[in-house]
Amino acid sequence: MNIQLIVLGILLFIFAIIDFKVKEIPSILLTGTLFVICALNLGNIPFGVLSFIFAYLLYEADFIGGVADIKIIVTIGLLINSIYVLAFYIIIVLIYGIAWKIIYKRVFSKEKECPFIPCLFFVYVVLTVINLL
Repeated sequence: MNIQLIVLGILLFIFAIIDFKVKEIPSILLTGTLFVICALNLGNIPFGVLSFIFAYLLYEADFIGGVADIKIIVTIGLLINSIYVLAFYIIIVLIYGIAWKIIYKRVFSKEKECPFIPCLFFVYVVLTVINLL
């Protein structure tokens, strides 16, 4: 397994915990991670751009809550190197996202804002386990 995938997985796990508990992640951490992943995967920038457009669409539809979610979606998108994997990524983000929002609302019904980075962490784990990244 690529060291880049392991390090990103650890970072996403940390970001997911912070997002779940505090619901706020320092922007410098996410932007720095995005920058490093982009610099290491220059050939995948078109998939990162498509991931950004998808993430922004989710943001405009109020499916995700903030810029942090957009940055994580783009960061994972920069690891993708096939249009078929990108299509699978989009589908799995939607399916896991809907399931996560339903579960979160039932368990933590008092909470208004749903942290989405834990869901994106599970999407990343699935993509890594089935060897699509």
